[in-house]
Amino acid sequence: MILGLDVGGTQTDAVILENGQIVASCKTVNRPNLLETLNLALDDILSFVDSPSKIRRMVFSTTMATNAVVQDTMDPAGMIVSAGPGMNPLWFEVGPSFHLVKGCMDHRGQEVTPINKAQVLGAAASMQKQGIDLCGVVCKFSVRNPLHENLAGEWITPDFDFVALGHRFSGSLNFPRRVATTYLNAALYKVHKRFVDALEKCLARKGLNAPRYLMKPDGGTVNLSSSHFFPAQASQSGPAASIMGALALDSCKGQSLVMDIGGTTTDMALMFDGLPLLVPGGILLGRYQTNIRSLQSRSIGMGGDSRIAVDEAGELTIGPIRDGSPVAFGGPSPTPTDALVTLGLMEGGNAQAATLAMKDLGQRLDLDAVACSHRVLRQMALGIARQALEFINYVNDRPVYTIHEVVQSVEVQPEAIVVLGGPAAMLAPYLERAFALPCRVPPHFAVANAVGAAAARVTSEITLQADTQRGTAVIPEAGLELPVARDFSMGQAQEMALEALRARALKEGATEGEFSYAVTERESFNMIRGSGRTGKNIRLKLTIVPGLIPEWERKEAAC
Repeated sequence: MILGLDVGGTQTDAVILENGQIVASCKTVNRPNLLETLNLALDDILSFVDSPSKIRRMVFSTTMATNAVVQDTMDPAGMIVSAGPGMNPLWFEVGPSFHLVKGCMDHRGQEVTPINKAQVLGAAASMQKQGIDLCGVVCKFSVRNPLHENLAGEWITPDFDFVALGHRFSGSLNFPRRVATTYLNAALYKVHKRFVDALEKCLARKGLNAPRYLMKPDGGTVNLSSSHFFPAQASQSGPAASIMGALALDSCKGQSLVMDIGGTTTDMALMFDGLPLLVPGGILLGRYQTNIRSLQSRSIGMGGDSRIAVDEAGELTIGPIRDGSPVAFGGPSPTPTDALVTLGLMEGGNAQAATLAMKDLGQRLDLDAVACSHRVLRQMALGIARQALEFINYVNDRPVYTIHEVVQSVEVQPEAIVVLGGPAAMLAPYLERAFALPCRVPPHFAVANAVGAAAARVTSEITLQADTQRGTAVIPEAGLELPVARDFSMGQAQEMALEALRARALKEGATEGEFSYAVTERESFNMIRGSGRTGKNIRLKLTIVPGLIPEWERKEAAC
């Protein structure tokens, strides 16, 4: 059995998969304390299981990292940065204690100026005086040669709770994005560690000892214990779970718009022939432009529990604020959920209270409760359609990348909408009219996020940079620097990279059956001096692309 659990903004969904089938599911209303919510949700879903020992795999998604960034509740973290000549790193200053130190590698990874140990130790001492015990270290060309970052890490690690090194998260060269991402990995370390430690204690108390995974924004999963060192990758896991849930439940053939309607937000994504689209450079997380690999999605502040109001001009407004529960469930303000309850489209709650709320709202619009409810749902669908069109235009204004990072030369124009989330079936007719497109509501639509988490496989990525003149190959994410001969070839590079990717993926919780990879970058340049070739520069990126676990894929094939 596989347990999938997704913490949304309003409710926590949980499912149990067995032999590629969904055998149990439940929804738990969120409490103010996330861990209390997790505890209750686990109790709810485990009531369907004879023994916790039957659970052999568990996957979780959490909003804690994203919330900490957006609400600016991260712990203070310092940064030590060396750049050498060129762009001014102060342009990318982050955090309360940002320090520049001397030291420089060139673009090939050859040392130009040694890193200044006295300045590194001085920066660390300054942070400690400020009470800062988290630090990030970024050197401009560390992905070509991590020597300076590794040295700085060795010098200061004994004095800090955690030191994040920029080259360990991504092999991409983008210096500003690496600064921001490394800072987030340091500043989120304690927040994420508290969550992971408390969750593991909770699981142990319930007798759940199976391997644990965390949903990542790229649509894959990572071993929960491995996520300690890269806490920023826990961000945006909810939208990624939606996308993988749509893939698991619908297959999303052709060009599809995926719409997950929750209580607080509606998450949307585009599918191209069953493949999710990718943000190739990395996502914007709060105000930080990162190199965190992510599926392409957008969240809008309109959901089933969004506050409905009539403004001074007599116009109906929906969201983006959520005051709490709908009136039907004891909340203070009318919501689209109250409109659904009033029309008899949704069971549960206090129908009389919901109808009275719609009646009061309708009086300001010269409508009765039923007409007002229809007006609310039509306007919600039109509002979602308008923002979806903006999202589609945004995607089409840029090169379109699938999860294999292959640029497509066609525009994405959805042929159908896949609707997920609690109110999906009830809102689908309104969305069909607003979009003038057919809507598909797959089975288990209400818990699609949890299904996506449970059915997603482990993903991983490594970058190999080889310089045959220097005689080295660097794989920064794996912390490897290996000797190579002057005749080192692209074929040898791919074999070396594949071995490193397999080792990293297995460490992060993958199995051989999940090991499906793509070569997403392959470049080779001759280095010339005078009239002769002095060596070769090889760059190679291998990725285990997001997809479904073998058990689910076998079930889909059988269907």
